[in-house]
Amino acid sequence: MNLKKTACFLLAFALFAGSFAGCSNSGNAETEPTALTASPDVSPSPAAETEAPEEDVADARAKVDDELPERDMEGAEFCVLTRERSDFVSDLSFGEELNGDVVNDAIVNRNIAVSERFDIALTGDYKSDPVPIIQSCVKAGDDSYSVCLAQIIGETAMCYKGGFLDWYTALPYVDLNKPWYIGNAADALSVKNHAYVMIGEFDLDVLRFTYCMYYNKDLAATYSLEDIYPVVREGRWTYDTLKNLSDTIYTDLDGNGVKDENDILAISGDPFSAVVTYQYSFDNPLFTRDSEGVPQMTFDRDKAHSIVEKLNALYWDSPGGYTQTWGTGGTAWTGNRLLCYTGLFNSAVGYRDLEFDFGIIPYPKYDEDQSSYYTMSDGAHGGMMIPITVKDPEAVSIVVEALNAETWKQIVPAYYETSLKVKFSRDTESADMLDLLMDSRVFDFGYMCGSFDMAFVIQNLVSANSNDTESAYKAKEKMSAKNYGKIIDAYLELDESGN
Repeated sequence: MNLKKTACFLLAFALFAGSFAGCSNSGNAETEPTALTASPDVSPSPAAETEAPEEDVADARAKVDDELPERDMEGAEFCVLTRERSDFVSDLSFGEELNGDVVNDAIVNRNIAVSERFDIALTGDYKSDPVPIIQSCVKAGDDSYSVCLAQIIGETAMCYKGGFLDWYTALPYVDLNKPWYIGNAADALSVKNHAYVMIGEFDLDVLRFTYCMYYNKDLAATYSLEDIYPVVREGRWTYDTLKNLSDTIYTDLDGNGVKDENDILAISGDPFSAVVTYQYSFDNPLFTRDSEGVPQMTFDRDKAHSIVEKLNALYWDSPGGYTQTWGTGGTAWTGNRLLCYTGLFNSAVGYRDLEFDFGIIPYPKYDEDQSSYYTMSDGAHGGMMIPITVKDPEAVSIVVEALNAETWKQIVPAYYETSLKVKFSRDTESADMLDLLMDSRVFDFGYMCGSFDMAFVIQNLVSANSNDTESAYKAKEKMSAKNYGKIIDAYLELDESGN
């Protein structure tokens, strides 16, 4: 361990923590709520009416060159170690057959395309917890696995110990600038452009576990609310707008005098991961990289305090806000009694039979001054690690790149266009919202490396309806500084010595 680097990190953390003094009286400025009012009729311009149709998503993606060489691998096995859960296994479908389901067939066709192109045998080994298994293989020099897919938080907090190939330097045919490596993930996972776990489209859970809000359009019509889509497009979908809805939309349907899911509610969802998402939708990540590519804790503690106060006011104090525990809001949503419901893209799978019309929208912005909408993928999604025991890193890099590229080209359009926009989504305007959400996913070094630490303070406070951010962060800061410092130091040492 480089003690000097760790000491510097702890000092920086202490200075950062000191800036929080007195924050309990800051970040609470109240603004006039923004109402959702009747929307004016807007007709398309002549130019819009005569515009040529856009190219099909799948066709456009198919034209993107993966720039991989042709190579005959003579039937060599490429084995993926992954999680033993049916919802993850279906994303690989090695050995499965075409069955007419659009997404399944896209996955099978991806596997066929990669297998035949390189004459490679794709196999999967499914375990409840792949991490200790891949660690044991590395220690024993066992080359049974070409890549490991496991939960991103556990992987990222472990891979700095060594034993895995560097995605920037050791995999010659991996190009992290390609669109199948999502958003800022490569930056967020790296220290000085070295990373030992990576997020790519090959793990479809990154898409399926993206957070969004579902919006009950029938209930909105009942309350004569403005069309939500122009509100989002014009940048007016903010915390204040949502809070105003929560302050005005509530009916005690069962007359028992107790707010619950039998009533008409404005906003609901669990107070855990769905609440963590607000930290990112409100643009306050824990870490950003400095000019040398080293992650630095830069999140605003005053703003974090304001976020906690706002969320407690929304979910606990506002008449139409409601949260309790895991699964909160589900009964009200399916019962057509909830306006806005936080959830994942994959949640739509259970909504295809709902009798009311709904749309998919992003989480709101912190305020109108925020330039963009943001969201996150739940930490349950996977990441890819390649053990140093692989005998041919060049061949592995070719296959990994091809699997990510073909997933982006074939499977994502199938899932996105068919499952989300047609089967489960009820209107074409939701397609625009999905495009916006796909482009707004952000990843954070502090969330992925934190072992359920600093990034989860907000959910811990909101689930307890507490605004005591000062005590909550103080309880975490020393251990967090030590843990983050250890990981960053280890990355820097791997940079100097090689893996």
